Amino acid sequence: MVSTFILGLVAIMLLSAGQTSLKFGLNAIDGVSLADGLAGILKLFQTPWIFVGFACYGLSSILWLDVLSKLDFSLAFPMVGLTYVFTLLIGRFFFGEVFGWERIVGVALILSGVFFLVRSGTSG
Repeated sequence: MVSTFILGLVAIMLLSAGQTSLKFGLNAIDGVSLADGLAGILKLFQTPWIFVGFACYGLSSILWLDVLSKLDFSLAFPMVGLTYVFTLLIGRFFFGEVFGWERIVGVALILSGVFFLVRSGTSG
């Protein structure tokens, strides 16, 4: 079961990496507006970061299917909350985002919740 949790963690990290890549790609093209129609959508494919993001999403989804097949849904899915932790750190260190104590407390609560969920899954 521990290897399933590790696989889940890798899938969640890939999900966060996908979000990061998409953000890099959107920053590179100064964002996108769907109000621009097809031109706005085609603009997305002007940077390799968008493709990297989609690839990370795809691989994450494949790994996540394995996790879902082995863990209770009520245990596996809340683990996705770890993406909030990863994206908070990525936002700070890669994008220079500034955040207050509220986000830190929120992430601490998420981490404690995931800890108890994982603990209950390995002891039961």
